[in-house]
Amino acid sequence: MANYNVYQIRISDEIHNYVNSNGNGHLGAEKKYPIYEANMRLRHSFGDDINFKDTDFQHYTKVCEVKRTAPMSPVKIEHVEDVFVLLNGGYYNEDTGKDRVFDAHVSGYKTKERIVNGETITLRAMHSLSVGDIVEDVDNGTFQIVCGFGFKDVTSEIFKEVA
Repeated sequence: MANYNVYQIRISDEIHNYVNSNGNGHLGAEKKYPIYEANMRLRHSFGDDINFKDTDFQHYTKVCEVKRTAPMSPVKIEHVEDVFVLLNGGYYNEDTGKDRVFDAHVSGYKTKERIVNGETITLRAMHSLSVGDIVEDVDNGTFQIVCGFGFKDVTSEIFKEVA
């Protein structure tokens, strides 16, 4: 069972293509696609002044689950800050090219294949934990959005949307 769920706004290829072809760039895409407007507004916030609206959570997709404890891992993920470190390569071993802590604690993510220099590689269908992403603490029932500095509790806004 996951102790944390991680949510990110996933922008489709259709929207990416529209941004690059509509003649008005980001502004044109923001006017046409509410998900893109939310993505731009939330990912480009500074400090802890993030303008999360009660209708924004509908644009998020759960991208992975994180366990607080895992067999064969000496690390305990106790706070959203620990989730941030984990999902930003804080335990990546450059000598071995592996992240055993990530592999032990993170699950539930999808993968995608890309061709790079003629070679097919498999990537996780998620990005590192960044401004505008949301971490749900399943045990406490709270939702924290990543800010430019720290996190902000958006639980009440998410449940206002559901009500």
